[in-house]
Amino acid sequence: MPNSPTKSTSPILGKIFNAIVSALNGIGTIWIFVIMILINLDVFMRYLFNSPVRGVPLAVTMSIVAIVFLQMSDALRVGRFTRSDVMIGRLLQSRPTIGHTLQLFYNAFGVILMAIIFGFTVPFLEKSWLSQSYAGNEGDFTVPEWPVKAVILIGSSCCCIQFVRHVREDFRYLLGYRDNEHMGSGGGSSHE
Repeated sequence: MPNSPTKSTSPILGKIFNAIVSALNGIGTIWIFVIMILINLDVFMRYLFNSPVRGVPLAVTMSIVAIVFLQMSDALRVGRFTRSDVMIGRLLQSRPTIGHTLQLFYNAFGVILMAIIFGFTVPFLEKSWLSQSYAGNEGDFTVPEWPVKAVILIGSSCCCIQFVRHVREDFRYLLGYRDNEHMGSGGGSSHE
């Protein structure tokens, strides 16, 4: 896979970062199961008692965004981030220098995109925190908005860092560093 697990300059910092993004992924997975239980409970209550569980549609709507940002950096770290590998995968095999150059630009664009998301989310988090804004209907079911905004900030910053790690990995490859110690490890890595 083109984007394999990476090691940072400091193995300890790399391990700590990997543990953080793995934990975020785990939280996202648990969140998915909680949402599945809520949805099934809502369907069950609607069918049997004609009384839906209040707030489930709102909780699902807000959770989807949070779950994506919780799991995004780990997906990128382990090489399962959504992208088309038809061209770049072949180039990494047949013409690695061109493939790593294109991959470097892809990852650099990812750094920029995640930094933009982070930058644009900060004011929204600040506003929702200070105004204590909420989603939902007062008197029925409300949820504060700031936790989802905070998850977006955490997820986009971790994803940005992971893209930086991949940029570094591709740049090192282009400079001639091709050993496993510096280029990462993992099954099917194109960097090995």
